[in-house]
This record gives sequence, structure tokens and C-alpha cells, in this order.
Amino acid sequence: MSAPLLTLALLALPTVQGPQYEASWESLDEHETPQWFRDAKFGVFIHWGVYSVPAYCDTSTYSEWYQAWVDWNSHDGLERKFHEENYGADFEYREFAPMFRAELWDPAEWAKIFRRAGARYIVITSKHHDGYCLWPSEEASAARGYAWHSEAVGPKRDLLGELFEACRGEGIRPGIYYSFLEWHNPLYDEDKPRYVEEVMVPQIQDLITRYKPDVFWPDGEWDHPDTLWRSQEVLAWIYNNAPNSAELAVNDRWGKGLRGQVGDYSTTEYGDLGNSSGEGMREQRPFEECRGIGHSFAFNRNEGYDIYQSRTESVRELIDLVSKGGSLLLDVGPTADGRIPLIMVDRLFAIGRWLETNGEAIYGTTKGPFESLDFGRATTKGETLYLHLYDWPAGDALTIPGLVTPIRSARVLGGRSGALKVTGAKREWTIHLDGEHPKEHATVLRLDLVGEPEVDTSVRPDGGGSYVLKPSQAKLTGGGIRLEERGGGENIGYWLDAQDHAAWELKLAPGRYAVDVLYAIAAGSEGSVISVSWGEQRLAASLSQATGSWDSYQRLPLGFLRVEEEGAGDLMLECLEQPGLAVMNCRELRLIRLD
Repeated sequence: MSAPLLTLALLALPTVQGPQYEASWESLDEHETPQWFRDAKFGVFIHWGVYSVPAYCDTSTYSEWYQAWVDWNSHDGLERKFHEENYGADFEYREFAPMFRAELWDPAEWAKIFRRAGARYIVITSKHHDGYCLWPSEEASAARGYAWHSEAVGPKRDLLGELFEACRGEGIRPGIYYSFLEWHNPLYDEDKPRYVEEVMVPQIQDLITRYKPDVFWPDGEWDHPDTLWRSQEVLAWIYNNAPNSAELAVNDRWGKGLRGQVGDYSTTEYGDLGNSSGEGMREQRPFEECRGIGHSFAFNRNEGYDIYQSRTESVRELIDLVSKGGSLLLDVGPTADGRIPLIMVDRLFAIGRWLETNGEAIYGTTKGPFESLDFGRATTKGETLYLHLYDWPAGDALTIPGLVTPIRSARVLGGRSGALKVTGAKREWTIHLDGEHPKEHATVLRLDLVGEPEVDTSVRPDGGGSYVLKPSQAKLTGGGIRLEERGGGENIGYWLDAQDHAAWELKLAPGRYAVDVLYAIAAGSEGSVISVSWGEQRLAASLSQATGSWDSYQRLPLGFLRVEEEGAGDLMLECLEQPGLAVMNCRELRLIRLD
């Protein structure tokens, strides 16, 4: 397709009624995130394609990258050796396409599984990095000179069309994943701007107009800026021409360094924003975490049972993300013949059974008001606070730390007792759970309040007036820094950028405090200079010695703070210099009262 024809194609469709968007990020940012997406909270990701035939890779990575792992002789040659032993050294990846037959596939069965799981939307790989399309795309085959879409080779079916029809019949919103980059596409390799013009743009237009997806999920953007992908132009066309523009949710993967900065919502992958610009996520937009039930997104026959999430882990993953203001896009990797592995179905059904009783504490909620809870997580909906109990309280009595808003009533969702007894006062409310018992995966306690929940999140001292500041109590700011669990406990990790920082909200009484940090640093990353500040006072120290590994912790004295008058504020932990890969892993910060 020539440039003039492309221009005609961009103008051929009548624009929809509603706001018109210009090809600039400022204008595109005016597109509202659809309310349905903010409320949905749970979707199913589907990675399915030619790579589902070999379905094999190292368990540390993703099998949909099989073609690249073989080409690059990755993971000490694991995938290439497997390929040569089972298919032959001369067997080309394209020869897997006729073997991707989907002969046992029933899209109606898939849709019923997703409905029973409680999923509100799905996103399927219309085209992954190998370029094979799950819909009849003339551009896919023309660019390569051989059949490379599902209606021409393999299943001989329009897989997208059939699945979209089935999902909509079950009340599930369907969405499309689309990879910008392509391996083994000569046009992509030789002339990327021409590839964008002749393949990428027409394919995206075709997907949007033919299938009217509720989610558009681009990927494979990370190596090149948005100007190469013509992202602003393409997204403006989508918003202006999609028949369901106001209902269409588009992610943030539109060019190198843009994740978290553009689109209707931000995306993390196994907790990582993956943003090479180092900037964090916009707070005014929701975020969506994608991950597999196993580790790989596409089916990996090399994964053993222990790699898969348990039922409880699957349910709690959803709870945890929603409590933080996010949503979960949980992936399944079907087999080449069209079946979803039963262990994946089992995990989806576990989530669905839990949601049948507790869905009101997930769908349509907002993030919890607490920085951390020892017993579980929290979500909110107006004047209702939902407490998700992972651990049952001793003596059947739950004390809610920091809640200021009075409680009108309390009950357990799906519980036995109806209204529960509430005693105490603000910051010390206690719910008496006599007659109730723990539910599978998580017990949800519904509290109806006299107003929207207000919480005093400041860290309080122990009986001796000292403070032990935990990672889960910190407010973390930056593109990489985050809370992680490793080495038997929680720590502040992935501190890869000196601009990232942590803060604890405190109320400090007058006195003198000795300050120290419990930290870990692997060899090669020592030498960072950190600081702790309270008001105008700042303590700085060099982490000059490696501790042995990222899981070997040592305590380092930082100095003394003098507080003259009682006050509230943020205690800041920052990095002043960072010569190595990361600043440190931080497990604890202490302020020990001396007088």
C-alpha cells in the first residue's frame, strides 16, 4: 500500500459522534478511561498461536518467545537443542503453522469458563511477535510471501471472530492484544517505516473496525520511539473512528519509555512497569497487572506443578491488586488443539467460586485506605469498607488499626451471624466475630460506615517510644522501587533509580532518636549514599560495604535526630549517590528513643 492510499484509508471511515482527538499526547490524554474498565477488576489474558505447538522453553521465561530463543540459542541452548532433537535442525518455525489446528477448540466452552471465573473481559493475542494472525489478515501473508494467518493455514478459521461472538454471548467484553514488532518479517527487518505503513496501520484499522474490541492492548513497542510507530496518529484514528470509542480502553504501550505515561490505563507485568524512561505511573489512571497462572504466558510443557499458582494464591493476587487500585489480567495458555489446561481452569473456577460470595468487595470498588494491614487487605465502595481477612484474629476479635470513621454495622459476606458486635472508638474499633469461621482463601468483612472511610495512617511508637518502620508501611515513589517478598520477609527492592524514594508518615514525640537501617547489597552495587530526613534535619551515610547478597542483611547506624516539639510529617529515605546497579534492599528503618 502506498502512502497516498494509506492516507485515503485513514480518511475513508466516517468518524463517530463525540469528542475529536488530535494526534498529540495532550489531546489523546483527554480520552476518559471507560467506567466499565475501572469497575471490572478481573480479566483473562489468552496467549495462543503457532508457538503453542512446540510449547516449550526455560521455566524462567515465556514460551511465546520460542522462535527467538531458538534463533538466539538462549538459556544455554535449551530451546535449540529441544527443537533440533524433536523437529530437526532444518525445521523452520513457519512449518509449525499447519500443526496449529485447534481441532478440539470450542469457543463457546471457553466463554463459559471465563464467565464462571467471574472475568468481566478477555484479551487475546491477535498477533504476537512471530507475526502470525488469528484473523484473516491479507497484510500478514503479503509481507512474507506465504500464508501466515489462521484462515489460510492451520485452523482455517477466523479465531478472533468466533471467540468474540461467544464471549459477547456470555456478557464478557472481548479485547485484542497486538504486537508492533515482528520477527522474520523481511519488511520489518529492512524498512520499519514501510512496515508500519503497509502492515501495522492497516492491521490495526482492520481489527478496530471489524471486531469493535472493548480493549486494545498493543505490545512490542519498547525498542523504538512512538514516532516510528506513528502512535499518536494511530491512536487518534482509533479514538475518532472506533464505533465504541467511549467504551474502548487502550493501554500504555505506545513507544519506548511511555509506559505509565499515556493511554487509558497503565500496565505492569509481574509487578514491573517496564518503563525505560524511569517515570512512574500516573495516579489519575488505573493500572492493570498481567501475569500467568504458571510463569509463561503461552503454554509451556516444561513447567511443573509447583510453578503454578495455588487456588488461594490466585484469589489473593486479585484481592491484593484491587486493594491497591488495580486490576488483574490473569493469563491462560491454551494447547495447540484448543484446550485450556485443566489446572488453569481449576484456578479460574476457584476465583469464580470466591467471587460468587464476595464479588461486591471486588467489582466497582476502589483502593483500600490503609498503607498496610497485618491480617489482609481492604477495598472500599462509597461508605462501605471491605476487609479481606487472610489471617483469622486471635480470640475471634479483630481490631482495625487507624480507622477514624464510626461504624454503623458489620457482617461477614456469606456468614452465619448477621450483624456483628462492634466495640471501641476511633483508631481502636474492634469487630467481634463470635459464631463465624474462616472462609476458603479469604474471609470478607463488610463494614458500613457513617461516611467515607478516613484512616490515620501514621506509624505509632511502641511502648518505649521507639519506631520500627516496615517496608509495607512506606509510601514508595518512582518508576522501579517497590515492595517485594524475598528471603523470608518483606523489603523495599528494585531501587534502581536514585530519584526513587520512600516515606513513612509519623507523629514524633520530643526526644532524641538513634536511627539505623537494616539493608542488603550484593557485591558490585555497594557505595550508594543514602539519607534520612525529618524536617530540616538530614542524616547521610555511605553503604560502602556489600553484605554478601541481596538477601544478606546488616544493620548500619545512620546517626541521631533531635525532635524539639511534637509534630507529624513524613520521614524521608532517599538516595544521594548511586554508583552501582541498585541502591539497596531495605528491610527495616528504626528510630530508637534515647531520652
